[in-house]
Amino acid sequence: MVEQAVIERLQADSLKTALKMCAVDMDVVVHESIDSTNSWSLQQIKAGKDVPFACFAEEQLQGRGRRGKHWHMAAHSNIAMSLVWSFSLSRQPLHLLPLSVALAIVETLESFNFKQVQIKWPNDVYVRGKKIAGILIETQPLKNTAKGEYHVAVVIGVGVNYDMSSIEKNELQYLPDFTDILDEIKVQAVGRKIGRALVASTLLKCIVDVCQNFQENSKQYLEKYRTQYDYCKEKNVDILLDNKEVLTGIVQGVNDEAELIVMVDGRKRVFNSAEISVQTTKGSVTQ
Repeated sequence: MVEQAVIERLQADSLKTALKMCAVDMDVVVHESIDSTNSWSLQQIKAGKDVPFACFAEEQLQGRGRRGKHWHMAAHSNIAMSLVWSFSLSRQPLHLLPLSVALAIVETLESFNFKQVQIKWPNDVYVRGKKIAGILIETQPLKNTAKGEYHVAVVIGVGVNYDMSSIEKNELQYLPDFTDILDEIKVQAVGRKIGRALVASTLLKCIVDVCQNFQENSKQYLEKYRTQYDYCKEKNVDILLDNKEVLTGIVQGVNDEAELIVMVDGRKRVFNSAEISVQTTKGSVTQ
């Protein structure tokens, strides 16, 4: 790991300014310390806060991931954010949203000239085969705004590794093989300083852009994932089912519903992201 850098604090006004190109006016909040950006966002929705809005945390004490996983994010080290956006389920089925948001993270990283960026189904982003970001999407019903339409507030939680140098050695055994922004700047010889605030503002803009265009472009996002960024395709994987059974197979890609297709014992099986965790047979776990 590189030595700890001096990291600037995130500023709500600066983050909001980054959204001018998206032509969207939304509240942006930066918390000094919080349990979870997703949990706070869900509470705000229930309290009637106007949607859309976004929040970031300088320190996250009880960050949540898929399957009930928790982790602590040291202060001023990485990027923890949640964006809340309203979607109409009658017009915008959400099964393609996780991969679409992952593409927004890819766009963010590639804008800094990072190479070998891929998406590990269903909700992780990898660089050079190591995890650099994860996504947790949750929903909260909203009141119907039009006859025959059902709207939900979608909380898009994203964590990006910016500086993981504070991770204790005894924590490493519980983490997948990971990388971070500071390491990639060095390893990939990017040749420029990339501040945490710049990463955060670029990330926010890219995710908002995906949300704005999701209804029209979701199928294009899926095809882009299939053709350019599918980390798991043609890899041997172990599939851990909810009943603890482990299946081994070769990933064939994803179907139009963004479900994973795996050849298991000579037969194609389809898995939903809510049913399984995937790990490559070499032991790198999808968190």
